[in-house]
Amino acid sequence: MNSIETLLLNILFIIIFLLFVPLFLERYSKSFSFTQKKWVLTISASIAIVSCMSFPVHILDGFIFDLRWIPVIVVGLYGGLPASVFLVSITIVYRFFLGGGGIYSTIIIGVIVLFYLFLVTKPFVKSSLKKKLMIGSCFSFSVGVFVLIVLNIIAGISINFSLILLYLFLTPFTSCLIIYILEVIKETIFFNSKLIKAEKMEIVSHLASSISHEIRNPLAVVRGFLQMMEQMDLSAQKNKEFLDISIAEIDRANDIIRNYLTFAKPSPENIEIIDIKQELERALNIITPLANMNCVEIDANLEQSYYIIGEAQLLQQCLLNIVKNCLEAMPEGGQLQISTSKLSQEIMITITDNGQGMTKDQLSRLGEPYFTTKGREGTGLGMMTAIQIIKMMDGRLNVKSTVNKGTTFQITLPLQEVALNEVAATNN
Repeated sequence: MNSIETLLLNILFIIIFLLFVPLFLERYSKSFSFTQKKWVLTISASIAIVSCMSFPVHILDGFIFDLRWIPVIVVGLYGGLPASVFLVSITIVYRFFLGGGGIYSTIIIGVIVLFYLFLVTKPFVKSSLKKKLMIGSCFSFSVGVFVLIVLNIIAGISINFSLILLYLFLTPFTSCLIIYILEVIKETIFFNSKLIKAEKMEIVSHLASSISHEIRNPLAVVRGFLQMMEQMDLSAQKNKEFLDISIAEIDRANDIIRNYLTFAKPSPENIEIIDIKQELERALNIITPLANMNCVEIDANLEQSYYIIGEAQLLQQCLLNIVKNCLEAMPEGGQLQISTSKLSQEIMITITDNGQGMTKDQLSRLGEPYFTTKGREGTGLGMMTAIQIIKMMDGRLNVKSTVNKGTTFQITLPLQEVALNEVAATNN
């Protein structure tokens, strides 16, 4: 019974150092090169070998019995000849340190293992999963038989038959299990990397198509008006009208490009102290004509001025994108409510409309670069940009929506003590 417990403890050491370490390496794979990963795994296997030999089955004075050769075989097959030589050397050196007559049998078995590793490592690496499992299990079983033969011939040790069966079963079974799990980890990592690349390419494809579609429209308008001005004899008033429209369309194309660049760049560039009340009033002045055209009543409840640190132009763009979406959600008119409130060391900007609202599925996809509730008229870039700006400013966006009742946007931004102190100093 003690022998079974000891061998199971050996298996635990092997699993910890041969499976958990590769998982850890892949978790932080960017920090390690391929060579570094291989040698970290080799060192981890050497720790597994030392641990197995430190908790052996004592069969006779000076002779011990354990599963030390499993990590030697498995990591030797994956690591190649340098790793094999290193692991066999560690095994022999530590066995010499432990002392006893078993050192000679360890040397003999180590040389045999090293010789076979040299023969099968290259075929193993190029093999399929099924062949790898076959090579690993057969190799381990053969080594187990060699261990028993060497102990019997050199030391003349007669081992309990049940222990022999257990050893001959655990050695190939554990090797096969470790190889299988390592292969599953490698395959999972490979397919995950492919999936991530495919998702990135899909996003880039959708972004490129939506941006090109949006930019093509204003450019077509500008081209049309320029052709009319070139080919037709128009009055000065008409020329000015067409030029104004062309400039407006160019500005619209520029806004689309800016939306994309805002999403791509990592942080604001022009950090300054921002008066939230002032920025909201400026946004309302810009959006009021559009609200009047859509028969939307604006109810603004702005408390005293609150100050944050950020880039005013980006915040203005964020507010305009959200307010514009609210207005477009009320094509037949409605009410737009905007308010501010202080929550501890944060300020909350609440923007509410009573428009069409969104379903739970639409709400979950809000902010995706190619998702929009406007059909062919939208690209999703505006909301995506707004969310990115809020994240840049260390803020949070909470959206609540009910179909046919409306949507509420809650923007929470941190109030900076530095900004408050500077403003107070300026006022004094």
